[in-house]
Amino acid sequence: MRRLNYDTLNIIVAAQRLRSFRIADGVIREAAGKDAPSWFKSAKSYYSEIPDCVMKVAGLHKNRSDFEKVLNFNVTDETLKTNHNKLFGFEFPADDRDEYRTETGVVTIQS
Repeated sequence: MRRLNYDTLNIIVAAQRLRSFRIADGVIREAAGKDAPSWFKSAKSYYSEIPDCVMKVAGLHKNRSDFEKVLNFNVTDETLKTNHNKLFGFEFPADDRDEYRTETGVVTIQS
């Protein structure tokens, strides 16, 4: 497992809210007889454009596996209300590449 941090949480919230917006926007567009763009492509594009330096601190990769983990992570009220310097108490699914390990609540980048 990886430990949650402020950057990881912000990426998760942004991607999930973008997904929700794109889905609702698509329904509105379809009701108006217009084509609805793919929410998945839009969210994936956004995720892929997050600067590498932010992704590294967040302990995330720009691959489909981490993207899907971001979309499926259960953000609770408790998570959102936790002080950013205590987010390490929450776990995020493991890194398939085993590049970002967590030890004592700190993300260590393996070389």
